[in-house]
Amino acid sequence: MRKLFQKFVINFRYAFRIKKPRLILRLIKTYLSILFWGRRPLRYVDFAIGFKCNMNCKHCFATTLVKDQKRITPKEYSRVVKQAMDLGAVHFSFQGGEPLLYHDLAEYIKAARPKENLISVTTNGVLLTEEKIKELKAWHVDILTVSLDSGIRQEHDSFRQMKGAFDKALKGIKLASKYNINVTIGALVSHQNVRSDGLKKLIELSRHLKVILMLILAVPIGRWKNNRDILVTKKDTEYINELTSSSSYVRTDFDANYLYKGCGAVKEILYITPYGDVLACPFIHISLGNIFEKRLEEIRNTALENKYFKNYWQKCLCGTDRKFIDEFLSKVSDSEILPVEYKEIFL
Repeated sequence: MRKLFQKFVINFRYAFRIKKPRLILRLIKTYLSILFWGRRPLRYVDFAIGFKCNMNCKHCFATTLVKDQKRITPKEYSRVVKQAMDLGAVHFSFQGGEPLLYHDLAEYIKAARPKENLISVTTNGVLLTEEKIKELKAWHVDILTVSLDSGIRQEHDSFRQMKGAFDKALKGIKLASKYNINVTIGALVSHQNVRSDGLKKLIELSRHLKVILMLILAVPIGRWKNNRDILVTKKDTEYINELTSSSSYVRTDFDANYLYKGCGAVKEILYITPYGDVLACPFIHISLGNIFEKRLEEIRNTALENKYFKNYWQKCLCGTDRKFIDEFLSKVSDSEILPVEYKEIFL
């Protein structure tokens, strides 16, 4: 009971921004609509503004989604934001690649109406200078999700294939806290590292810094295409559950939903590529539709008819559900052009 209360306090600190009264009001209305009217509002839209990056990570999937076409403009994104907010979205996240490489990031954030929404940016952290942190603060960014895959600097630097990456990211995390930007550490967890000293040290670091540590399960896509060895096992999953239960700061995506534990794909979250393709999550490379062809509501409603997306699935579809991985994700992996159209996979 104490741990639940501690998690609630931490969630409150991350979500309720006193300088954003319209956001607070929208969050209150959202919870009331769930509790009293049984509605299922969209919560979170993850938006990749481009796949350019300054790292060469061993697991990278971003390059597989690159297309030879123009990115969505901030003006076009503004239209999508309005549609997402009509569906209930209160949190917009920006990622890449490395979003801090894009000179027009501020325009995309502005299009997400930051005074009414929670804004987060996912970064590898090496570009987080004090000047950049001040810019992000001025753009009303609330949360920085910084990628750290090990609490041992040599392991993290090796995985990201950049010397000094750990120290730069850690410095950026501390700078963000100094300027009152909340930080989430995003850590990739595979069968190989789930019980490692590197992960244990990350947990210690998150407690010391008092920041959320989000455990992201390894998926057989990108440079790990068809690699089943990296998938966490049932025993690994039980161990991860022990970690999340024992610490108020350690989480998985299953803990991020409004009320119900499970996979929030489509129900609460959507991922949009730089070219307008709407995905259930960043790791399921199946296009549910494109925002240039259909409204977001229509795309989401169609996807909610699928049994995997209709309810809060109790396995991570792309990380622990072997049946989904073998039956659907393997088809995606064999495709030369990504993302694959929804009807080619499910119909």
